[in-house]
Amino acid sequence: MRIGRLTAAVAALGAVAAFGTGTAGAAPRAAAECSPHGPDFNGDRCADVAIADPDATVSGKARAGRINIVYGGAATVASLTQGQPGVGDAPEADDGFGTAVRAADLDGDGHADLVVGVPSESVAGGDDAGVIHVIYGSAAGLGGGRPGLVLRQGAGGIGGTPEPGDRFGAAIAVNRTTVADGAAPAVAFGSPGEDVGDVADAGSAGVVTFDRRTGAVAATATITQNSTGIGGAAEAGDRFGAAVELFQGPGGFGCAVSGVRGFTLVAGAPGEDLGDRRDAGMLHLARDLATDTPLSQDTPGVDGSAETGDQFGAALALSSYCEHDGPSHVRLAVGVPAEDVGAAADAGMAHLFATDDELPLPQRWSATQDAPDVADTAEAGDRFGAVLAVGGPWRDGFGEPVVAGVPGEDVDGAADAGAVHVFGDAAGTPGNGDVHLTQSAAGAVPQPGDRFGAALTSRYDHLLSGAPDDATYDRGVVHGIAWPAVFGTPTPGPLFVPGRDGVPADAVRFGAGLA
Repeated sequence: MRIGRLTAAVAALGAVAAFGTGTAGAAPRAAAECSPHGPDFNGDRCADVAIADPDATVSGKARAGRINIVYGGAATVASLTQGQPGVGDAPEADDGFGTAVRAADLDGDGHADLVVGVPSESVAGGDDAGVIHVIYGSAAGLGGGRPGLVLRQGAGGIGGTPEPGDRFGAAIAVNRTTVADGAAPAVAFGSPGEDVGDVADAGSAGVVTFDRRTGAVAATATITQNSTGIGGAAEAGDRFGAAVELFQGPGGFGCAVSGVRGFTLVAGAPGEDLGDRRDAGMLHLARDLATDTPLSQDTPGVDGSAETGDQFGAALALSSYCEHDGPSHVRLAVGVPAEDVGAAADAGMAHLFATDDELPLPQRWSATQDAPDVADTAEAGDRFGAVLAVGGPWRDGFGEPVVAGVPGEDVDGAADAGAVHVFGDAAGTPGNGDVHLTQSAAGAVPQPGDRFGAALTSRYDHLLSGAPDDATYDRGVVHGIAWPAVFGTPTPGPLFVPGRDGVPADAVRFGAGLA
């Protein structure tokens, strides 16, 4: 299937020797110009960035985890750890605070809040039971206002009991729907290690909604593949909830939400066996968390075929716009990072599903790096689609880009240097300038093990890509590539580096997560 064309102007990016503040030899800055496009934690109308380092040592506790907040307006950096004002719990060895990070305004005060998954947190003696932190924004920044919440199973109305290995919060998402009068505040969670009865690691997922005025928990619901109305059955190793997304609608209900009714929870089960094909993977779209539309590569209209080890649904990214009393416009990207392409094992694949009204979501396109007009070549271990994002500038008539991380990409002989692939049209129109980017596009030199593309986000002005194992900076780095550069006009992008511009120097895997 035709996906797009790599333009000559964009191909030339790989040869750019200097890229403004992104140049490795320059004096980079830790923040881009003030932009309103992105989460604003302190209300100064400048977008901020959360950069996670879940392996950071805190107060002598190895791998306790830290999140670095770059405030865009003042270009200042603050560190968030457990136990600080406005942040619950306390740092402990191996917590991995910041394993997953998302941003949304959950209390309606105009300041974005930070949602943090900590799946390795011990709860009541249960190792890796997991928690989720909600850290509220304020004029003084994150944690400077109302006290934060710590969500866990068996408390605050959330179902289940914290048990060893549940990994509650391994996957988190916020309501992705744009609504004229403000999206309903809600968080989705996954617990892929949850045992369902005596079925090990079958997994669970759910939704927590919040009061728009107080930020308090308003309603919760948790489902498994044994829940009424949900397809399939809970089986050992399914890992239902290993990836989650959340949106309002689609269709029929307009934008109305009551409790969890009106939400569609998207939950990946990459360990799902389909017949004798182990870990082929499946995706569930649970409307109202009560009725299900399953998707797999065995679903009619979905490219490829379900095969052993594909892990369909291991990565998800979504955008959604809900018209008032009208349809939902949903774009859902699904990663299949362990898809074999020809003889190339684990080369990877990505799908885009989209609808302007009701479920099911029809496939708009699928892509591998061997597809016609897609740049580069599918190679063993690339894991194309292991990380996904939907968002960025709308190009005239094209819609939002779909961005796929390829952290296992070999670049000019540098194993696992990593790459990022941008599909410029989320609507699926062919020939719209698909782009393959390596660190060369940011003025850096790809080196073995960098894993560029291991984390992705967009501030509209810039595409940000984490390289947490970067060899040049050795403690991780986040590269910014200005969106015009992505589509053919090189311009400066920010570079976030431990030890510079207020970023702590004692990082370990800086850039492992972005929000």
